[in-house]
Amino acid sequence: MKTLTLALFSLMLGTQLFAMDNFFWLTQFETSQQFPGDISRFFGRDTLWGPVHSNDWIATQNVGGLPTSYVRVTTSKPNFRAGSPNPAMHFLGGAPVFNAREIPFPASLIYLRQTAQAQNQFLIVEGHEWYGSVNGDQVRFYHYPEGTARDTTTDEFVDLALNSFRTVIFVDGRLDLRGVLAVQGCQLLLGCSQDIRLVDNLMIEGTNTTNGSLPAGVTSRIAIASEHNIVVANTWENGRENKTGTPPNNRDIVVTGYIFAIGGSFQFEQMNDVNDPYISPTNPDERGNLVMTGGITQYYRGYVHRSNRGGTGYNKVYHYDERNRRWRTGVFEPIDPFEEDVISSDVSDPLFPKRFMLNVAPNPFNASTTIRFTLPSAGMVRARVFDVQGREVMQLVDQQYAAGSHVLQFDGAALSSGVYFLSFQSADNVSTHKLLLLK
Repeated sequence: MKTLTLALFSLMLGTQLFAMDNFFWLTQFETSQQFPGDISRFFGRDTLWGPVHSNDWIATQNVGGLPTSYVRVTTSKPNFRAGSPNPAMHFLGGAPVFNAREIPFPASLIYLRQTAQAQNQFLIVEGHEWYGSVNGDQVRFYHYPEGTARDTTTDEFVDLALNSFRTVIFVDGRLDLRGVLAVQGCQLLLGCSQDIRLVDNLMIEGTNTTNGSLPAGVTSRIAIASEHNIVVANTWENGRENKTGTPPNNRDIVVTGYIFAIGGSFQFEQMNDVNDPYISPTNPDERGNLVMTGGITQYYRGYVHRSNRGGTGYNKVYHYDERNRRWRTGVFEPIDPFEEDVISSDVSDPLFPKRFMLNVAPNPFNASTTIRFTLPSAGMVRARVFDVQGREVMQLVDQQYAAGSHVLQFDGAALSSGVYFLSFQSADNVSTHKLLLLK
């Protein structure tokens, strides 16, 4: 028995070492399930900040310039979709990889279901749907009969604590979700058997609601996964009729976390399409921004903006949450049973750090700033600075570093004021940071 236990421990530990990335963008199909004849493309305004993969043909178009990728793009097809420009985008993370191994999508969220059941946090009431509201270090779930109006004045609710990195919740039934998670020490890791509708912001407290940058000292994290779709609901809080209302609504939606729609799409409601009476046949509903810091995994590519009838939907402001790149979310592989609890996750030996870390301060800065990083193991480090056009303006370092903590100085005295991007690559990590130089 002892030998078997050790073997299982070694197998689980080995699996940890090869944990799958949480992608900035991952799809089974780059086409729409709802509109199967459509070809969805990346345009010049699309910046791909983190790892990108599709099992399908990736299409791009030179509209407003080429899209830019800061981390390697891979596809299981032999090239980009016919009709894409050549080159298909600005490749700042290395040449694209074709004929890559397909990433199989799971048929269900079995690992999240099992873990939530083991924690007694599997929520099911036959014939009911759910409404979840995150507030600080807890989430309250109301339930009510399907097809009836939401009622938050009843005692039909469940409160669950989120102040642990081991917390896993599963909801069996359709779920409306919103809320603000505390900055430190909390995890919202949630699976759902039906659609998840985001009825308002789902974010970490202190997130910049304009550009999605996370607050200083953040340790909390969010991942939501549906076996069907994850939908930006057509609510006033999410910017419905921003420009057609009187007075204008002027609302955005902010999401700071990883989104997994393993059986459907991440998309918005009420697309104002043919035979859809929403607004009117000719009057679009151009909304605000969809500000997302995290990553999107979806079986079919969904729409967050439709250009028909003059345009309906959201302007994308997407960034990648590098902190949780190898967080085992329980979607593609089992939950990590050895995950450190948040209470002890900040305790580490600076000489032998357990995790890669990168910090730039001050930022914004006048002329120079300091880049501090820690490496869990020795390896090559390459740090470069790019301007907003994707042109490399400075190489800071390209050399071997030992494990431990290190410091770099970035002197921008010879550069003009403006926005720049730091691309930092080590053996196991790729990070991109926005730099604001003010003189």
